[in-house]
Amino acid sequence: MTEIRIEVFKANRGDCMLISCEGETTTNILIDLGVEATYLDCVQKRLEELHSKGEHLDLLVLTHVDDDHIGGAKPFLKDNGGHGLSNKINVRDIWLNSYRHLAHERTSEAINQKDRNSIIRQIVLPIATKETNITAEDGTTVAGMLYKHHYPWNCAFDGQAVISGNKPISINQEVKITVLTPTVEQITALQKVWLEEIKKKFPGIKFNNDEIWDDAVFYASHYLEDEYVVDDAEPISRGSVEINEGRFSEDPSVINASSITFILEFLNKRILFLADSPPSAVLKQLQALYPKMSPEQPLFFDAVKVSHHGSKRNTCSEFMKQISSERFIFSASGRYGHPHMETVSRILLNSPCETARKLYFNYETSTSKSLLRDDWMEKYRYSCHFDQEIIRIPADNADKKGENDER
Repeated sequence: MTEIRIEVFKANRGDCMLISCEGETTTNILIDLGVEATYLDCVQKRLEELHSKGEHLDLLVLTHVDDDHIGGAKPFLKDNGGHGLSNKINVRDIWLNSYRHLAHERTSEAINQKDRNSIIRQIVLPIATKETNITAEDGTTVAGMLYKHHYPWNCAFDGQAVISGNKPISINQEVKITVLTPTVEQITALQKVWLEEIKKKFPGIKFNNDEIWDDAVFYASHYLEDEYVVDDAEPISRGSVEINEGRFSEDPSVINASSITFILEFLNKRILFLADSPPSAVLKQLQALYPKMSPEQPLFFDAVKVSHHGSKRNTCSEFMKQISSERFIFSASGRYGHPHMETVSRILLNSPCETARKLYFNYETSTSKSLLRDDWMEKYRYSCHFDQEIIRIPADNADKKGENDER
């Protein structure tokens, strides 16, 4: 059967999804790898199953450097070995933005060994475990192991930064991807905060092309992670999910804004993957690609992966009014209150849809369980799906795209 299959793994507070497009051939795209336990407990076995069937990963997208998105990549790359050996599975390309992709002034002078050893001592994070056994020699971060094992890295972008563009990238004859973010402005902002943080951690050491700096920016990113506040859920009154909006406060994280977000297209189907992005930049890019997009002519997607685990700071009503979908996917364990009820409310009250919405949750949380009310489901036309192993989207039915979908 011609279809898209989406497997949403239990990734604790993070993200990890396997997208399989079944057409003339099978195209497998892995988006993020959650925390280390995500790979060890869930993904490892699944990749071995694909490998046993002679399949490969056409693409691994590591959307940004937060540990809840790339933590599982460390043991995976360690287990998989060098590119070409593929102990677990062959990977055709890996998308990840790092130090090597920044455009800034660098010296041609080599780092002296004393300074290099000083950097190494600081960036050896307490990550070694009996299961993963990752050491400084292997590379303390994903970047270090990509270098060590010679993996294809941003090949679709000629080894440069993964960045938004007007033209889709063809994975093969059936699957294409249009990158929405990061934009040039977001990469520039990321460069600024990364370099400032590295200068604080390693004062006096000049930047050059040494591979150690890729490890260093991953280390520095640990100090730039968001400071979450567990918000008390606003009371739901009058038997509805209609929460008083107030003023929308967008996620200010530069790292989240640098997330790789994209549209995946397979035959006549289209899915929106939002990583941890704030809504303003993505909406701006969509409006540039689809000028007719508006609340009167919302852009249809066959599924939407909701941004930042359903945080209320990454989904706004303005965005939801301009897109439409039958399926919304949440990857959230309940940590930090995710998914927030405000996010669910903005989807149900603003995103137009001719049929009932399906809300997919990979964990039962206080928010998702509170949605299990027959009167709400009837009034707001939705259903909840928990621990759904595979989300299937047939790709051989009638095209649902509207007039505003042409670029």
